[in-house]
Amino acid sequence: MHGTVPSRYQPAATGVRYCVATGAPIGGDSQVIRNYYCRSILALLLIPVVVMLSVQLFQAIDPELAAGHANYVLNYWLLDHARRIVLLGGLVLAVVLWLLSGFWLLRAKSRRGAWLLLSLLGAPGFALLSALSDRSPPSPDDVYRRQLARLPTVVRVLYEVVRFAALCFVTMQLVEWWNDGTAFLEATRRGVALAVVLAERDASSGMWAFGDLNRAAFLFVLIYMLWPFGYNAAARLIRRLRRRTVSESPPST
Repeated sequence: MHGTVPSRYQPAATGVRYCVATGAPIGGDSQVIRNYYCRSILALLLIPVVVMLSVQLFQAIDPELAAGHANYVLNYWLLDHARRIVLLGGLVLAVVLWLLSGFWLLRAKSRRGAWLLLSLLGAPGFALLSALSDRSPPSPDDVYRRQLARLPTVVRVLYEVVRFAALCFVTMQLVEWWNDGTAFLEATRRGVALAVVLAERDASSGMWAFGDLNRAAFLFVLIYMLWPFGYNAAARLIRRLRRRTVSESPPST
């Protein structure tokens, strides 16, 4: 018997079983919610891996390898279509991982699947998914969730707006530092002045801007996903330090 479920907790959304008397998660099943968060983060981390591998395979499959062989035209056509299929397949898989990441995040929060439509808006939509209130069973270790629950609605909205703007600035700054660092390393490796490398990148500024936008969007979503974990980890560390300080303090006389 799985027991009854409180109306605000949907078993189809969480996969968690509840006790009939208390409505609390049955032993072992509370881990399911955390597993959904881990799956969501893992799917997000796999996106750049899939994209880079598909691009590498696309570049490795050269249709000109068919030169000097019989049926050159047919072999060229096969190789050319194979590289396009690999690239398209990688992009499709990246989209699937993106949707899975949002879907598992919604399951962890015990929210309806219709909210997944927000993920079609890209990084801002994923930020909205992360900002949704959590309806899953509360955990005693989730300090971040308890702090958000104490905020008035107006303050909560203001907090989310400020966090969104701050993370936008931080991610763009991180991408800029990344570009400066890679340009310096490339100039050092080639033995040329840094201005030469920067001039070459300025010549293809559109491509670099598109890449910077993708990197910033990925970092933005990743930081949003890891934000509660970082907050709770910092809270646990502060709590341990306080306990250690109290235990090591000399008794008052």
